[in-house]
Amino acid sequence: MSTLEHVLVVPVEEGGAFVFAHALDSGIRVWMRGLVRRVDERPRRLRGVAAPLYGGFISDMTALRDFVTDFVDHATDNPAMPVSPGRIRDTRPLVARTGLDSLSSRMHFSYRALSPMHTSGAWDGAAPELLISRVRGLERTSVGYFATGLPEFPVGATPDALPTGLPAAVISRERAAYLSEFLHARAGQVLHHLGRTAHR
Repeated sequence: MSTLEHVLVVPVEEGGAFVFAHALDSGIRVWMRGLVRRVDERPRRLRGVAAPLYGGFISDMTALRDFVTDFVDHATDNPAMPVSPGRIRDTRPLVARTGLDSLSSRMHFSYRALSPMHTSGAWDGAAPELLISRVRGLERTSVGYFATGLPEFPVGATPDALPTGLPAAVISRERAAYLSEFLHARAGQVLHHLGRTAHR
């Protein structure tokens, strides 16, 4: 078993949660835990076999924002966590699957896409992708999300003591800094100042 110094479990309004963890090293590990709302995609499949797509609202933006910012402010590169770049195979990228790159969506939502994410440990699934969205111009306590390809948190495991080598999706330090900026921005700033950078 390995002990992670910092763990955050953030509930999803539709049911389930995300588990974020780091040990002041080179990335934030991410798992999903019992997410229940799968998105019905149209068209369902253009090519290959798409990994299931989940969507909804993360209940507590403040907790997620503070966790990510704490990692950005205090993480070191030693010991470095070995990670591999994710490669999307047999599925369309998440932004295309959600339609958030359309003009009508960009008029109402600002988002930060982590696509594809890095991975840690043995990995045989689709490349993990996570997209966090905010309604333009509105201050809310929750944030929207779409997720695909994330590993499921093991049943019976506790967030602060995980099996060694457990596969995880990883948010790199650079991407965590972008995500922190996005979550800290006021609603008006998300619209006027982060419109382009929020789509990376």
